[in-house]
Amino acid sequence: MGSAMDIVLIVAQLAVAAFLMYVVGEASKIEGREGYTFSIYPWITTLPETITTLMLALRGYYTAALYNSVFSAVFDLAVGLGLVTLVYGTIEFRMTDLAFVAGVSAFAFAVLDLDGVIDVNDGLMLYAILIFSIVYSIARYGAFYEKPSKEDILRAFVGFVLLTVIGMWYYYNVEALVNIVGEKIGGIISAVLTSVPDVIVMLIYGLVESEAQAEMLGCIAHDFIENVPTAAIIAGLLTGTGIVDVDPTKTVILSALIGTTTIFVASYRRVTPLEGVILLLLFGLACYLALV
Repeated sequence: MGSAMDIVLIVAQLAVAAFLMYVVGEASKIEGREGYTFSIYPWITTLPETITTLMLALRGYYTAALYNSVFSAVFDLAVGLGLVTLVYGTIEFRMTDLAFVAGVSAFAFAVLDLDGVIDVNDGLMLYAILIFSIVYSIARYGAFYEKPSKEDILRAFVGFVLLTVIGMWYYYNVEALVNIVGEKIGGIISAVLTSVPDVIVMLIYGLVESEAQAEMLGCIAHDFIENVPTAAIIAGLLTGTGIVDVDPTKTVILSALIGTTTIFVASYRRVTPLEGVILLLLFGLACYLALV
């Protein structure tokens, strides 16, 4: 067991890494349409989460790996959208179809996790949904307003490399934290800190533009159909195990909860401050369900 000071130092390093993720992500971002912000840009913004989930799975910290991704989705929707409504007031929600895709992604993950294992085959099935979401969103909304320049592509590539380095540093601190506070708490803290950059962007721009709404939904979808499947496929091929869920009931409930909430919130095409408060309470409920 580590001391309280050990925990403080580790969390401080994680916070610094999360800040660097935000700076690098914003500096390397290519502006694009809803199809791009939903399906392509989240590959960059959720890269540290994918790295952390993968490395935790390879090291056998399966619960922390799952919570790292699942609670990232919970935090983006419940805390991110909830805080935005409290700051900016009622949000007109236009990306109903993409919210449905994100919600279905969460439900698909929940169904495949019923047996307590996300293996290579499950990962491939989730990747099939990911491919559909990419094709659909780009065909429906387009990718870019204008063709990215060579400088834009180079900037995005450099950002990807830097986020990989930051993601590895982040993971080593997460593993150290997990060894002190346990997998559940460590996984939730990791998810929150990797999602803070997403929430900062939401608060800055207010989720007014449809591109920003699509980006939030894309991050939620990627947590279920890109982050975990990538870890499950690689871990399965290397270890023959995939990701073992020691308490699938909780994970399934949490995933179904976020899927239901995503679709429900978008179906009314607006989110009020009162509903924002309910979303914030939802995050507290999710944490309680996960930890009891």
